[in-house]
Amino acid sequence: MVLIYVFFGGMRGTAWANTFQTLVFMVLGIVTFFVIANALGTGDGLIAKMQSISAKVDVSKTTRAEMSKSEFVSYLLIPLSVGMFPHLFQHWLTAKSANAFKLSVVAHPLCIMLVWVPCVLLGIWATTDVAQAAIPPLAKFTAADQNKVLPFLADRLSGKWLGAFLSAGVLAAIMSSLDSQFLCVGTMFTNDIAKRFASGGQMSDRATVLVTRLFIVAVVLLTYSVSMMQLGDVFSLGVWCFSGFSSLFPLIFASLYWKRLTKFGAYACVVAAAGTWLALFVHGVNSGDLDFQLAIPIGSEPLEVMPVTAMLLASTVAVIVGSLVSKPLPEATIRKFFA
Repeated sequence: MVLIYVFFGGMRGTAWANTFQTLVFMVLGIVTFFVIANALGTGDGLIAKMQSISAKVDVSKTTRAEMSKSEFVSYLLIPLSVGMFPHLFQHWLTAKSANAFKLSVVAHPLCIMLVWVPCVLLGIWATTDVAQAAIPPLAKFTAADQNKVLPFLADRLSGKWLGAFLSAGVLAAIMSSLDSQFLCVGTMFTNDIAKRFASGGQMSDRATVLVTRLFIVAVVLLTYSVSMMQLGDVFSLGVWCFSGFSSLFPLIFASLYWKRLTKFGAYACVVAAAGTWLALFVHGVNSGDLDFQLAIPIGSEPLEVMPVTAMLLASTVAVIVGSLVSKPLPEATIRKFFA
């Protein structure tokens, strides 16, 4: 379905589809949240019911008791990935002026809260004795079943129709990221690779659209094939994907603020980021534990950190060393970008 509307709709079609998908998920998510909270909780009023069910949650689900402080701090490196999403760059670069960003900057944190808070609370409530007494199969769920919890709760506690619509809403949320990434990699391939090797460095509009569409089809087939491999649960894979983007953050930061950055430094950063990511991911797959932490031998007890720490450190060192050992940019080029 994503392939169809990206294939025929392009950037404009994708933007409108994203808008509709996000509205569907936000509205249905909030409605489902209230219905499930009302079904699980006790007392008079929605707030009282939410408080009653929250009081049943085990302390391990409401604190970082099972996570060391060093691991938690290193987790904070993963949100740097947002600054490196190519599809966000592309969407924002289509705006006619910076005024188009004002509403997005204000509304984005609020919309994120409306999407995430209900989902997280529902997931936590599903671990309580109350929820498992109301829905016995929940007690048998393992970590591998975490992807099923939200639609399962909706199906059992909010009725078949609302459960079906919420499942559609979850798919809509996934699709709204997937389509943007398909569109972006197709555009990048055409503009940065295909046109460069075309005769005279030029391609007609018809050829540009055709090449982009064919490449997107290839990426969709590859993505679908990888998804069939079932390497891990969606949360673990998401952390790894975001870690890879985070490891490229030093490059965009240096591009914007460091005059000494060179092409060689940029290449070194990408290679170091991709190399460390691949080595650590393969280690996780081979060991059967994608959620492993790295141990840094400091002090009496080693510090546990997320793999993104090693990736970010390697890419940062690479961009600095690679730039310093290579020839600086001409002064005219520096003045062009650092007026």
